[in-house]
Amino acid sequence: MTAPVDRVLAALADYGVRPSGTGWGARCPAHDDRHASLAVGEGKDGRALLFCHGGCDLADVLRALGLTARDLFIGPPARIDERTFYDYRDEGGELLFQVVRTPTPSGKTFHQRRPDGRDGWIWDIKGVRHVLYRLPELLAADPSETVYVVEGEKDVETLRASGLVATTNPGGALKWRPEYSAALRSRHVVILPDHDDVGRQHGVDVAKALAGVAGSVRVVDLPGLPEHGDVTDWLAAGHAIDELRAQVAAAALVSAACHAEIRRASRPTTPTAPQTRPSAPPRQRGTVVNGQTPKPLGTA
Repeated sequence: MTAPVDRVLAALADYGVRPSGTGWGARCPAHDDRHASLAVGEGKDGRALLFCHGGCDLADVLRALGLTARDLFIGPPARIDERTFYDYRDEGGELLFQVVRTPTPSGKTFHQRRPDGRDGWIWDIKGVRHVLYRLPELLAADPSETVYVVEGEKDVETLRASGLVATTNPGGALKWRPEYSAALRSRHVVILPDHDDVGRQHGVDVAKALAGVAGSVRVVDLPGLPEHGDVTDWLAAGHAIDELRAQVAAAALVSAACHAEIRRASRPTTPTAPQTRPSAPPRQRGTVVNGQTPKPLGTA
């Protein structure tokens, strides 16, 4: 069984870890560390000991490493080796940032990190340009190919493994930015929302953002999905890519009229004052009424 301190040292492999005194030192992953502020040691009971001299909380250090408190003690690891790294690159293929997916006993966690220029990482993406996932591959694809917009990098990789062109935005649902739409200009886009209220709203947001930009847009709600299910779940349940294409072909295009309706629905309305009917002007003496001129008052 792997010792807890070995788990920690393995997770610190990108942070310049090296022996220091009776333990080890490394750059702290929880802040922009230039001085190897993180001390690592081993307790008498075999537990791993961590202390950041820069003042970071232990919880922040563990989160940046994709570890849990359980990993500091003797026992089953939290499956560090099963972490998945999703690279976000610009048009020229340069790495901008990563999303790190870590399995946990209760599900999964996601963290974002960017290169620090010294073969290490800063665990945030402040000041970094945000782009669509698999942007170089998207731009290199045949413009006539359908582009599937999904909710999450895992779903992108599922569809790419079947030969489809797919992308997603960083941060998940409800995080679409206006600048993402330019990469989909004139493309035929199919939006596959997750099967929950947030996912459906995300689909509406993306469709609204692509109004007048994409060549065509379809929003496809896959049948038979469980709550919170996605296209990966749908395919894992035994459905085939040909079935997916059939669902797409049967889905209605989001027309210009629908786009306009979406925009109107999302635009705040301004109350208008009630229209009042203008009153008739007072009748003047001598005015012609029914072809006759009334006689002056007091005359026979």
